[in-house]
Amino acid sequence: MRMLESGRHRVALHEIRDGGGPTLLWLHALGGSARDAARAGSHWPGRVLALDFPDHGASPRPLGGVYTCELFAADADAALEAAGDACLAGEGVGAYVALLLAGTRADRVPAALLLPGRGLDGGGPEPDFTVDHATHDAHVAEVLARNDARDEHELDPMLYLVERDLRPPDYALQFAEAARRLLLGEDGGLRPPWWRACREAPDSESAPADLPAALARLLAHGLR
Repeated sequence: MRMLESGRHRVALHEIRDGGGPTLLWLHALGGSARDAARAGSHWPGRVLALDFPDHGASPRPLGGVYTCELFAADADAALEAAGDACLAGEGVGAYVALLLAGTRADRVPAALLLPGRGLDGGGPEPDFTVDHATHDAHVAEVLARNDARDEHELDPMLYLVERDLRPPDYALQFAEAARRLLLGEDGGLRPPWWRACREAPDSESAPADLPAALARLLAHGLR
């Protein structure tokens, strides 16, 4: 494990698997950790690295308790800098972060795989001013309930904001159009507006729901 400086805090970068060939950088879902990348290790021939987002896994809670996908993308950028050129695979909120990073670092990311998971939807394309205190409290209670499944430390209740952040489709599409190759993991489930917009990008394509098959397609693009 390596601790990386990322502006206001530090984040943990783990080497899941060593090896030659293309590098895979795994970005976990909300409430997950780098350990979730273990199942990808046996299906990727090269090095597999995985990042712990702030207040996940071995990454400490940031001062001030502020969490947004754009800040997570800055953390992932620090990991990419340490990793060198790498394909990305992101689950849930990690999928949206992978989109942001693939679009802004197209010279370093040959392809990115987006997968469903917790935190995928966000708060929609526009502000919702109808959310009341009861809804707010319900979101906080849900996040607190997840603490029972965590080993390292309790999850910061402020992390629920990541599930409510705005993700306008036209904003997401600009990143998708800038990415070199975007693979969208489809399993027949409903997808949020930002994801559906990414389907329209010229270099986007559907990927199999089966993880080994999706990683194989990601690898093929990484070898080009």
